[in-house]
Amino acid sequence: MLQPLIFYDIPGTASKTKAWTPNPWKARFALNIKGLPYKTVWVEYPEIADLCKKIGVGPTSRRFDKPLYTLPALQDPNTGAAIADSFEIAAYLDATYPDTTPLFPGGTKAFQAMFLQTFEQNVMVPMVQLVAAPTVKQLLPRSQVYWRGSIERGFGKPIEEMAPAGPVRDALWKSVVYYMDTTSKWASGNSGGVFMMGDKVSFADIVIVVELQWLKIMEGAESKEWKEIMQANDGRWARLWEAFAQWEWVDEKDSESA
Repeated sequence: MLQPLIFYDIPGTASKTKAWTPNPWKARFALNIKGLPYKTVWVEYPEIADLCKKIGVGPTSRRFDKPLYTLPALQDPNTGAAIADSFEIAAYLDATYPDTTPLFPGGTKAFQAMFLQTFEQNVMVPMVQLVAAPTVKQLLPRSQVYWRGSIERGFGKPIEEMAPAGPVRDALWKSVVYYMDTTSKWASGNSGGVFMMGDKVSFADIVIVVELQWLKIMEGAESKEWKEIMQANDGRWARLWEAFAQWEWVDEKDSESA
């Protein structure tokens, strides 16, 4: 019998499930789509580096000339593996559990890696600035200090100055809408289906949905931005969002704090 995998995520208060952050949600969606059993362990930002070192997960990149340890991370007691980074977790799950729904079907892993980098540069970067203020407010106190410091150092300005109402915010949102429109045109090259690959869900769809989800959690379903994106591109993103509803759940019963 398959033992539950251990999934490490960062808690917030904006969602009733605690789950809010896009990168862990990528891996959580992967687990849910594949139907693999797991339990969540919640970890505050200042504790991430020590946790990763403890379970044998290395840094995923460098920031400010220092190793950067990030979540999500996953431990698999069935194989002894420990992995960080949502893309690498999804690739591991594809390779280790081939009888589940593939997220990189038909040799598409390299192309999806390119899509991930391009989409995040053009959508995630402006989205961070758009939702930074409500994001930091919904973090627990220890994580608030850490996240604020990291984001402000990265963008070179206080969070409150990143997307003030008016021309600056409008320009950021316009850039998101523009690239969502570009992505829709790419997807339209396939015949039918709500997913980037037509009728087959893939990691690329997860990459898109987590940004929509972040916007909805932080700005709300009644916000101007949410309503606009749900109506954009003949409702493509509303249909994708609806298709993912079946996989948007958290193992609340089995979750615990680190």
